[in-house]
Amino acid sequence: MKTLRKYHKWPSLFIGVFLILFSLSGIILNHRQFFSPVNVSRNLLPPVYRYNNWNLAAVKGSVWLDNNRQLLYGNIGIVETDSAFSHFRDFNNGFGRGIDQRKIFTMLKTRDSRLFAGTLYGLYRFDLSDNRWEKLEMPEKNPRVVKLEESDGLIYIMTRDHLYTMTGGPIPEFKQVPLPVPRDADGKAGLFITLWVLHSGELLGLAGKLIVDLVGLVIIFISLSGFYYTFLPKFARQTSQKLRIKLQRINRTSINWHTKIGVYGIIILIVTVISGMFLRPPLLIPIANSRVRPIPGTLLDNDNHWHDKLRDFVVDSSGNRVILSTSEGFFEWGFSGYSICKSFQTQPPVSVMGITAFEHLPDGAFLVGSFSGLYRWYPEKDAVINAITGEMVTQQASGNPFGATAVSGIICKNAELIAFTDYDAGWVPLKPGGQVPDMPEAIKKSPVSLWNVGLEVHTGRIFSVILGDLYILYVPLMGLTTIHHVG
Repeated sequence: MKTLRKYHKWPSLFIGVFLILFSLSGIILNHRQFFSPVNVSRNLLPPVYRYNNWNLAAVKGSVWLDNNRQLLYGNIGIVETDSAFSHFRDFNNGFGRGIDQRKIFTMLKTRDSRLFAGTLYGLYRFDLSDNRWEKLEMPEKNPRVVKLEESDGLIYIMTRDHLYTMTGGPIPEFKQVPLPVPRDADGKAGLFITLWVLHSGELLGLAGKLIVDLVGLVIIFISLSGFYYTFLPKFARQTSQKLRIKLQRINRTSINWHTKIGVYGIIILIVTVISGMFLRPPLLIPIANSRVRPIPGTLLDNDNHWHDKLRDFVVDSSGNRVILSTSEGFFEWGFSGYSICKSFQTQPPVSVMGITAFEHLPDGAFLVGSFSGLYRWYPEKDAVINAITGEMVTQQASGNPFGATAVSGIICKNAELIAFTDYDAGWVPLKPGGQVPDMPEAIKKSPVSLWNVGLEVHTGRIFSVILGDLYILYVPLMGLTTIHHVG
């Protein structure tokens, strides 16, 4: 028993530190909206988290206001600049407190010059009279607006769950577009999203999240009580007898609960650890395209086939259709003539990390960007061309999490692509002599949200400054170590 206790004690002190980090960051990740007002200075983080040359998804896209004014939007919120990118002005008045409230996915300037922004927390319209953004109430609760388009006098709004049209003046009217189920739908859910909602507890809604939060708190208690049990004797010897007796009594109670909770909570701990191991590469890659039956009575057992699957779309007016980008690939749906969604035989590579750009080009192609690269897609010709190298893509497959070029956004002028942003390298011009605008110091100093810091800690990316590319093994190795140790 002494040998077993020694084997359990000393590795636990090392593992316990990381379990506490996992637990605290997991609780933060489970309640993004609650923690959204909290910012963290980038100066407190390793240098790789500092903005440089518009990297780290600082810019996702642009909208032109007139010939000499444009808006850049992305993780930095919205900034106004001129055609030469020589002056910058903050354009975020009206958004909620916290940089996370300024996470902009999409923007639209309508033909009558109205401005709209789709954010992580809903739809906003710019009020010219007050010079501020105002939030519009949508039919969904807490909608994540991922794309805005205008076609035939209607504004189309896509969230992760639904597609809407919007009409009206000061008080807009929303109408849900009934997207049909694809004819080859199998009724299954992705194994990745199943493990995701299982790991977070979201599988059972808020109640499930709170259960997982409780598990996190229990893990923190077990780890801290282990530290207390290990280091108490040395500390107690330096205190008075009265305090020593009190500390020893607390220690006995603590270690008693430490053992009970550890024994009774081992199953749910193992389930949480194993499900989390498959949410990050390399274990993510083999399951990325696997599908399973949704668990009855849970969040995934949903009447809406498109629940949490919609990612982007383009209204192809020439073909009188909508082309949907989803977590399950690309689909087309006609406004008239047929009422089914059908997938495309040839599709561009898209990283499992998600699509970052989807635009209809004047030559009939579609521009598709993700962390797997940037491509021109000609669905009617069954052709995909690398937009950077000009090479034809011959192998059609879902993209790796990170390709040679991790495209986080695109910059266009008059429907012409002039630059893109790489997540690591930043702004990359595509025209000979194209300018790379300097990033103003005020924007460089933009903070990072507490939620994003939690994500970096939880996934182990923050340790890449020490481990380099080997950080990718952090989650699976820590998971295996934890399972082996508690087992």
